[in-house]
Amino acid sequence: MSFWSVFSVIFLLGLGGAMSPGTLMTYTIFKSLEAKQKAWLVGLFISLGHALIEFLLILLILVGAESLFANPIIFIIIGVLGGSLLIFFGLQILLDVIREKINTSFLSSNDFKHDTGMDDTKLKLYSRHPILGSIIFLMSNPHWWLWWTTAGLSIIVENSVNFTNPSAFWGLIVGKELGVFLWYVSFATAIGFSRKFITPKIYKTIFVICALFMVGYGAYLAFSTLFALI
Repeated sequence: MSFWSVFSVIFLLGLGGAMSPGTLMTYTIFKSLEAKQKAWLVGLFISLGHALIEFLLILLILVGAESLFANPIIFIIIGVLGGSLLIFFGLQILLDVIREKINTSFLSSNDFKHDTGMDDTKLKLYSRHPILGSIIFLMSNPHWWLWWTTAGLSIIVENSVNFTNPSAFWGLIVGKELGVFLWYVSFATAIGFSRKFITPKIYKTIFVICALFMVGYGAYLAFSTLFALI
């Protein structure tokens, strides 16, 4: 696989994952409101922490995944499992949008403490530097571990990402982290200056596009792997 073929796949998946509500996004909002006009630095630091820990995780996965390329049974299991998880995540996002369960209150309210329900003790945990905070909150997210050990591993195996294929390897790294970087820097900047630049409609539209891509690529990943049996 070439750099661009892997990059084009992982970029939208990375963007959709970065946009998903969670502890890291909550942390980003808090630090951005705190930084105000310098909020773009918060997004930059959070993206850097995100990239550092994911780079290390990908290296660890590749060390253990070398043997998977030669085993067709494991290859099929990983492809079907990973593709199914992407379909599940994508459909869950679409259903949440349709049922109006996507929380966008942080885009219109200035009372962050009230929105998140945090007490003073919990807020103190958010005083960490954004690089360290990004790593802590990312690693504390079980969905992040689940994604990389199923869908992420499927993408790695399907696209022949390994140490002997540097184009695919860097396509994965750059595509994944560029999606994260673009979202968190733009999101943090908008929160720091004025949240009117990211409206609930814009947020949901981008989210839906990424979710549709998740479903489409997940279906491709699962079915193309099954067809390998025929």
